[in-house]
Amino acid sequence: MRTRQRFFGIARIILSALMTALCLRCVAGCSGTYSDVLNRSSIAAPGGQSAPAAAESSFAGVWQGTTLASCAALGSLPSRCDALQKVTITLLEGSHAKLSGRYTCAYGNRDCYHGNDTGKVIDVSIAGARMSVRVIMPDATSCIYTGIEVNQSINGGYSCYQGGGLIEQGSWRAHRSF
Repeated sequence: MRTRQRFFGIARIILSALMTALCLRCVAGCSGTYSDVLNRSSIAAPGGQSAPAAAESSFAGVWQGTTLASCAALGSLPSRCDALQKVTITLLEGSHAKLSGRYTCAYGNRDCYHGNDTGKVIDVSIAGARMSVRVIMPDATSCIYTGIEVNQSINGGYSCYQGGGLIEQGSWRAHRSF
């Protein structure tokens, strides 16, 4: 019985890792490779400013929107199925045009996960119209919000992790309000 429990535990971890990798690959557009993105983002822009810095400054502002938790996510609590939250990510341009900022979450149809209604933006990656924002919450939960910006709106997804494991994922929609 104990061997069977261990097998299912290991199988669940492996399946979770594979599903996370697959989801991240699909969010990334299922084209190109990680090294392709690195190579494109390291190309210098005219005037001596790096391409990432120029691209990042165009994403500075207040992004307001919603998240909707997936019911199919491995590791998600059944009570979080279709959990809707109002999310605001404020991106501020700092030194060397590097973006940082803050995160707020408000009740939609359920409370924010673990009561995390604030967070700190610790990393922003830009590749063309694609943006990825990593947020750290007070309880050390980490969420990654990714999406493609078109006409001041972002459509994408999010994945939240705690202790190295996926705890929730779903869709993310936002628009620039300032």
